[in-house]
Amino acid sequence: MAFSGAPTTYLNPPVPFSGTIEGSLQDGLQITVSGTILNSSSTRFSVDFQTGFSGNDIAFHFNPRFEEGGYVVCNTKLNGSWGPEERKRELPFQKGMPFHLCFLVQSSDFKVMVNGNLFVQYFHRVPFHRVDTLCVNGSVQLSSISFQPPGVRPANPAPITQTVIHTVQSVPGQMFSNPAIPPMMYPHPAYPMPFIATIPGGLYPSKSIILSGTVLPSAKGCGFCVKVTASKWLWMASTCSNTTIAW
Repeated sequence: MAFSGAPTTYLNPPVPFSGTIEGSLQDGLQITVSGTILNSSSTRFSVDFQTGFSGNDIAFHFNPRFEEGGYVVCNTKLNGSWGPEERKRELPFQKGMPFHLCFLVQSSDFKVMVNGNLFVQYFHRVPFHRVDTLCVNGSVQLSSISFQPPGVRPANPAPITQTVIHTVQSVPGQMFSNPAIPPMMYPHPAYPMPFIATIPGGLYPSKSIILSGTVLPSAKGCGFCVKVTASKWLWMASTCSNTTIAW
């Protein structure tokens, strides 16, 4: 699988995943990896920016570990040998929960955002333009991998940049039952307004709906509504929509 110079999104790619980055990394390139941490006995996953598919030369190894209280290892491998590890004793991931990783390539470093928050900066140990391959391995299920080349933005940007529908814990150690519906994510650089989508399984206690985006300069108001369909359950709803309106 190869990635071209245009904005590209790949939905539900398999794990382990590997793909060629055509033209190699560039200053300003943004790579977004979204998915769900598997609730399994496996304790690690990794995102690797490397040269070729052998795994002998990895410019940036991003490796969250659910061990020893949780931490993240960042490192570089050259000619099959690892350099000194950089560890961050913080783990902004939870098993069984969705995540949103954004890697911004800059001239001096990689900036890593986790769920919208800056998590770590990793300064280049080798020239980043050597990187031509992206690999993802470990205990994750991927929903999307997207590439946003520098200077490329949607022609008509809309407020919604991502919609995530998932279940969250309301009480520590307690999870309300969900009728076998996995977390749903709708990754896309922008959505037309009004946006309408079905809520898988409807609403139920502990489900959260998170909307993120940008309010357009011309907008004077925005609205959100949930339309209810007939159901024996009072909290069931089938449709979620969001609209930005100028008036």
